[in-house]
Amino acid sequence: MKRETKDNILMIILGIAFFLNIIAINLFPPTNEQLMVVGWIIFGVGASFYVISAFTLHRKGVSNIVDTGIYGVVRHPMYSGAMMMFLSHVFLGQNWIVAIGTTVAVACCYLIVLSGDERNVKKFGDDYKSYMQRVPRMNFVLGVIRWLRRRLPTRQDCANFNNGICILNDVTVDPNKTTYSRFKSKNKTEPSSQEKESAKG
Repeated sequence: MKRETKDNILMIILGIAFFLNIIAINLFPPTNEQLMVVGWIIFGVGASFYVISAFTLHRKGVSNIVDTGIYGVVRHPMYSGAMMMFLSHVFLGQNWIVAIGTTVAVACCYLIVLSGDERNVKKFGDDYKSYMQRVPRMNFVLGVIRWLRRRLPTRQDCANFNNGICILNDVTVDPNKTTYSRFKSKNKTEPSSQEKESAKG
């Protein structure tokens, strides 16, 4: 079976599961209000991820790899958001029909995501493989940690690092690891004497 056909079938199943969940939630109203609050919170977070992802793709386009913004945290934030919204149905419906529908929908989302990665590897080649190594598929916690690490300079970018040695502490360090606050950037230039005099004035 072709990947496109498989994805289309999964999308149809996904849509059916969504409508069955909505029908079941309306036919069998939930009884636990606290769980409903949890459900609406999860739904709101998932919807936010979905909308932000859609806006990012609309602005950046899909002809190239989008690896900035929320796509710099996880590779598939749109489907992550969709899975969260489906998960919220369990708390909003609170019955076994919705639980089954949600399980089917989440499984479909995950299979579509796997297919998307395969399709993008064929389309973008090594660039997408590199993106896969940098950014996790849907793990937001790991994605945020990696994103923060990429935002920090490495030790070899700092004035206190020289020939594999951290001059500040006189120890050998990994040049590719991130720095900490006591390091000074190599790119930071000291102000000239004239600038210092102007600052005093």
